[in-house]
Amino acid sequence: MSEFLDYSIVPIDKPVGPTSHEVSAHARRIVGVKKSGHSGTLDADVSGVLPVLFGNACKVAGLLLREGKEYVCVFELGAPVERSELDEAVARFRGPIYQCPPEASAVKKELRIRRIYSLDVLEHTGKWVLFTASVQHGTYIRKLCTDLGEVLGVGGRMAELRRTRAGGFTEAHCVTLQALSDAVWLWRERGDETELRKMLRPVETVLSLKCVVVSDGALKPVTSGANVAIPGILSLDEGIERDDIVQILSGKGELACIAKALYSTGEIKARRNGIAFDVERVIRAF
Repeated sequence: MSEFLDYSIVPIDKPVGPTSHEVSAHARRIVGVKKSGHSGTLDADVSGVLPVLFGNACKVAGLLLREGKEYVCVFELGAPVERSELDEAVARFRGPIYQCPPEASAVKKELRIRRIYSLDVLEHTGKWVLFTASVQHGTYIRKLCTDLGEVLGVGGRMAELRRTRAGGFTEAHCVTLQALSDAVWLWRERGDETELRKMLRPVETVLSLKCVVVSDGALKPVTSGANVAIPGILSLDEGIERDDIVQILSGKGELACIAKALYSTGEIKARRNGIAFDVERVIRAF
C-alpha cells in the first residue's frame, strides 16, 4: 500500500473554505506521505473536483492541468434582463474567446485565447442565472461572468461556483477528506485496505495519452536517462503522430516515463532501428 500511495491520485470533493493548497496538505497528512500536489487550483470560495496527487504521481501534475474542466455556476447580474438578451450574449462566448486573467490570479496578466466548448443556461429568473460550462484549461469562470455582464450592459458577478469535472475525474469519483481519513484508519488500525484502494487511482489510469509498451530490458536504460529505441518497443497505440506526448509503460502496465514521439506509429513500425521517443520525464525507476 505504501508503494501504491506513492504513485496514486485521489479526487477530493473540495469544500468551500480551504484553499486547494490546504486541501492537498490535509490529504498528505492524512495518508502520511512526504509530498502531495493538486491539479487545477480552486479558489477558497469554490467547491468541487480537486485531484490530489501523492509522491511520484506529482510528476504528471502538469499534464493533468492541461485537461478540460466543467463547472456549474450561479451568476448574478446587476439588473434583470430578458431571456432572449441573455441567450444572445451567452452565444457570443461559445468557441474561442479572448480572456485576461483577473487581478487576483497568480498568472501573468496578458490577453490570451481560451476555448469554451459548451455554455448552457439551466435556469434564469430576473437577475439570477444558473449555467454550466465546459472549458479549456486556464479559463477563469469569474472573469467569464464579469465579461458576460459587460456585454449585457448591466454588469455581473460570479455568486457561486462548483467544478463538476477535471480531466477524467467527475463528482462521482470524488471523496471527502473525512472519508479518506476513515479509509486510512481502517488500513492502519484494522489492516483493511479495501476502502482506501477504491478511492486511490493509479497514475497509469488517469492520463489521456497514447501508450507505448517497452521490454523489461529497455526499462532500466530508459528510466536512467536513455531515450526509447525501436528494438525495445513491444507494442504501441495506433494514431501516434510526430511530437505527440505519450506514456511509456512496462509490460505490467506500470508508468515508467513521459516521452515525445519523434515519428508516427506507421513510421516506427516501418523502421527496425533508431530512437523513436525522446524521454521528457521519468516517473518510476526500475
